[in-house]
Amino acid sequence: MAAKKGTWIGGTLFAAAVIGAATWFGAVHPTLSDAAALRAQTDDVNRSNQTLQTKVTQLAADFQKLPQYKQQLEALRIQVPTTAQLSDYVRQVQQIATAHTVVVTSFAPSTPQAVVVTRAAAPAATPTPSPTASASPSASATADPATPASTAASAAAASGVPAGMAAIPVSITVVGTYDNTLAFLNDLQTGIPRVMLVSGFTGTSQKDAAASGGKPATHVGDQELVVTGFLYVLPDPTAATPAPSPTAPVLPAPAPGKNPLVPVAGK
Repeated sequence: MAAKKGTWIGGTLFAAAVIGAATWFGAVHPTLSDAAALRAQTDDVNRSNQTLQTKVTQLAADFQKLPQYKQQLEALRIQVPTTAQLSDYVRQVQQIATAHTVVVTSFAPSTPQAVVVTRAAAPAATPTPSPTASASPSASATADPATPASTAASAAAASGVPAGMAAIPVSITVVGTYDNTLAFLNDLQTGIPRVMLVSGFTGTSQKDAAASGGKPATHVGDQELVVTGFLYVLPDPTAATPAPSPTAPVLPAPAPGKNPLVPVAGK
């Protein structure tokens, strides 16, 4: 009787262990795995929400400063306008010339050119000779993978130059006393809001001469100053493209052999 009782107890314990294992692997463990995955997804969503909230907060702060940013943009567009505006610049040059009692005898702009910042090429590495090198034609040095054929757009992007930025070469010639021409040159760079990069200047001393050919009368000690440099233009990428003008109607061609100037007889 005791043996049977022990058998029943052992069988009951074994069945309980089997049921417990089945419950664990069939219900409890998957549920715990799903819960862990759900917690991980919740953490990811919370981190994403925090990142988005930070961006929203930053955008809201930037929006509050929008009027200030617009004022800064307008100030920058005075220095680098969206169009050439050469007539306005010539007027400002004439004003500082008058202020310093010099005469502008020439203002010569040239064709605009794209602004590209060139970078100095890195020196090529000296190849290390191989102890087993052969003198046969098949043994050649490895070509440098860097190629100089880079487009202006890629060079501009790499150097941080905005796309579409152009430089207008200009040459300005003035005549006046030595001190006055130097004062004019100083105000040309600092007295006009628009940016001009002076790339060079040449001064030529003058002699006593009467006015001729648009050049004023000169005296010993006067100077003719030729200033070369660049004005910059950055088109507005948000500006609307002007709509094309409507095509004018085309009149029908007269019939061959018929005079179109002959009046039509009325009824």
